[in-house]
Amino acid sequence: MYFKDPTNETPLVSFNSEKGVLLIDGNCISETPENFFNELSTWISNYSNQPNETTTLTINLRGINISSSKFLLNIIYQLEALHKQNFKVNIRWVYKNGEDGNYELGKDYNEMVSIPFEFIETVENFVSNL
Repeated sequence: MYFKDPTNETPLVSFNSEKGVLLIDGNCISETPENFFNELSTWISNYSNQPNETTTLTINLRGINISSSKFLLNIIYQLEALHKQNFKVNIRWVYKNGEDGNYELGKDYNEMVSIPFEFIETVENFVSNL
């Protein structure tokens, strides 16, 4: 199990190796994301030695900058290596209704890898829209 509390610049991270359930949820806007993502990358490398039969990564970003997006793509590439070893890997990409940039980023990543993506649309301020 790997858990990291969110900050203003980095997302909550919850990786459960026993269940193969990985979650990245929040802002990815650090100007120096190397250390943050290197920890995640190391965890995934170790996990890849004895992965669960099925691994699901849920990504729910509120914001992401260019430097963080490159590191996030590297995490996805690490999971693609598992996928190519015939493990079941899915990515659930959560985006808010009306946020084209986040949706487009997920679509771009989807085109770069062979892992199946599931796009989940949420509605911001649902109650206020009634």
